[in-house]
Amino acid sequence: MRFRLKRILAWMPGGFLVVFSRVEIETEDEQGLVLDADGWRVAFDKRSQVVARSGRTVVSFSSVNSIDVKHFVNGKRMEWWVLSLALRGGRRITIGRSANDAQVSIAAAHIAGVTGKPVRVVGGVGL
Repeated sequence: MRFRLKRILAWMPGGFLVVFSRVEIETEDEQGLVLDADGWRVAFDKRSQVVARSGRTVVSFSSVNSIDVKHFVNGKRMEWWVLSLALRGGRRITIGRSANDAQVSIAAAHIAGVTGKPVRVVGGVGL
């Protein structure tokens, strides 16, 4: 397995590399949606009704309750938004994060269009 140093450091406590994180739409068509979330390929396949990360199935659309966007603040200068899928039973699967709120909002809206699930803005946490 090959991991880039950025992937490992980006999720460290405090998220000091969050400014380099991104969630962008790679492709979207009638078959589904593919996101680039910090180098991880996350696919939402309409035909099979599943979400896959780097080719491995993560969850089915039917298990997803909502697409959540959560705002975090670390001190006075750094803030970021986390995009995740809220599942039945209270579990959450993080898709990615970005310092760009528009990037996360657009990705959330496109995921909602593909999955048919609502987008929720979840209360953020100050660190």
